[in-house]
Order: sequence, then C-alpha cells, then structure tokens
Amino acid sequence: MLFSILENSKIEARFVGGCVRDGLLGIETDDLDLAVNADVDKIRMLLNASEVKYLDTGIKYGSVTVLINDKKFEITSLRIDKECFGRDCTVIGTTNFEEDAKRRDFTINAIYVSKSGELFDYFNGISDLIDKKIVKFIGDPSTRIEEDALRIFRYYRMCAKLGDLRNEYHDAIKQKVECISKISIERVQKELFPILISEHSFKIIQFMIEAEVLNKVFSVINVDKLFEITHSLLGLEGRLYLLFETEELLSKLRLKRASKSQIKSYKNFEAESQLYSLYKKGKAFLREIQEIQRIKFGIGNKLPEILCDPMPVFPLNFTDLPSNTKDAHKRIVECERWWVNHNFQKNKEECLKHIEQIN
Repeated sequence: MLFSILENSKIEARFVGGCVRDGLLGIETDDLDLAVNADVDKIRMLLNASEVKYLDTGIKYGSVTVLINDKKFEITSLRIDKECFGRDCTVIGTTNFEEDAKRRDFTINAIYVSKSGELFDYFNGISDLIDKKIVKFIGDPSTRIEEDALRIFRYYRMCAKLGDLRNEYHDAIKQKVECISKISIERVQKELFPILISEHSFKIIQFMIEAEVLNKVFSVINVDKLFEITHSLLGLEGRLYLLFETEELLSKLRLKRASKSQIKSYKNFEAESQLYSLYKKGKAFLREIQEIQRIKFGIGNKLPEILCDPMPVFPLNFTDLPSNTKDAHKRIVECERWWVNHNFQKNKEECLKHIEQIN
C-alpha cells in the first residue's frame, strides 16, 4: 500500500540501511527505513490524503514514521548534509540517491534496494558485508566522526556484529575521542549493550578501552576479569553488574525496570537468605548467581543445593487463613521465608501456628 501511494505520485522509494544489511545477512529485522526522492512536506500531504497514520518523528531532518499493520516505516527524504555539529546538521534536499549515500556512515549501511529487489550499491558495501565482513567508513573517518561522534560506538557495534577484529580505525577514533562527551547516555547504551552480549565482546571492549572510549563515558569499569565476563553464559544484566560494579555507574545507565530489578537481585543476594533468594528466583537465577560468584570469587563458592524436580511448594495460601487475619500478605511472606529457611520441612499445621506468632 505504501509503495502504491508513492508510485502513483511518481516518487521512487528504496529500502536502505539496517533492513537491507540484515536482509543480505539473512537476519530478520523490523528496522524498516525508506529513502524517497521527494521532500517531507509532499510525503505528509500524500499520507494525509490516503488517511495513513504517521508520526512527525524527525521533520527537521526530513523524516516521518508511518504506522501500518503494527509495523513502523521511517521515510526520509534524500538529503545532503552541509554542516554538522554533533548530531545537529544543516541539510539540503536532493533527488540523487548516490548523493544521499555519501552522507551515510559505513559502506554496509549505504546499500539500497527497490520494491522489485534491485540492489544499488555505490561504495561496494555488499562486498564489504558478505565477502570481506568488514566495517568501512564512507570518506575520511575523522571527518565522519566529527560530524557525529555516535559513529564511534556504531562502528564498534557493527564490528562486533560482523566479527571485524582488525581495529582498523583505532588512531582516528583515539584522536577524536573527546567528541564522545556530548553524547547522551541513552544513545551510548543503545550501541553498547549489543556489544556486551555479542560473540566478539571481549576483543571489541578491549579495543574500546585501548582507544579510551569507555572511560570517557564511565569513570571506572571493572576490567580485571573482562575475559571471563565476556566469555561467560551471563545475559546483559549479569555482565552489566560485573563490569559496572558501583552504584554510581549502574545508576547512570538508563535501564528498564526489569533490568534494574534483576541487577538489584544480584546485589541483594549476599545480604539476604541465599536459600530463600534462590527458591524465589528459580533455576535460571541460580545458574546466573553461580556464574557471577565464580567470576567474582572463584570456583570455591558453594551455593545451597535446592534445585530438585519438582521444586518444593509452600503448603499455605491465603484461603487457609481466617478471614479476619490482620496483615495477611505480610504474614504469608514472612512465613514462607521461615519455611524455606527450615529447609522446606515444616508442614501446613506448623506454618499456620507460626503465622499466629508473627507480630
């Protein structure tokens, strides 16, 4: 439908960027970007006329986000970046796709594909992506980094994705590393988190440390056991907990509530009953804690062995309590903890008696 609306007005649209790159790699993606040879005002007029929903997400840069069948398509007018100040650019429109390609960061992100599947590759990006598996700046890397310092983090993320471990642009990055100070932590972590859980995280993080990239964002990062952390089976939260140990650093990250809760569980584990913590969190949490403690303290730490099949089941629920029980929820929680700390050996009657004694 979207292509029909554009074609009927003689507007050419091509997919570009991440969706094309991932498509060529055989990776499913919802990162759907379209480049069009028309200005954004005309695109908005056509969308309004066709009653297609869209968001004015980047009018300043000639972009709108179209919403169709729970999918988002970011449509951006072809442009030339004239002057860039960090992520703020003065842009002018163009109808030339090759000119638009010149402003993009890497050759692998400047591949276009039409609705019919015809590929347009102005900088040999397909060869870099498929044959060489390398990340290559378009134009002078120092200039491109000056235009937008976030490209430093994007470069490392792409290297982690492709397994490009040449560290080709170390000198250019180190020379321009001061530019990083103006990037928001939200944008940094969007690029950094995929690196932390990638197959090549150890080498890429080493490169970032050597180029003094990470310490421009984080005052201290725990690198003593970096090899073990990045070669572990831990997920993102476990790796963040070990790499950014202090409260100050962890609070600096803009984490989702679930991630904050998970990290808090790691921190609280030593302070509370280990048996209760493991019982409530289950097997997956136990495996993570075992890995965290192995990395932090060595193999010698032994955790309570409670994981049997089936897991013990607390013998009480709210219906077992008298209807006029005061603070019923609090009593149930405290009784369950008491039951766990008695190795799950207390029966229903004993638990009811204990609940009566809770103040």
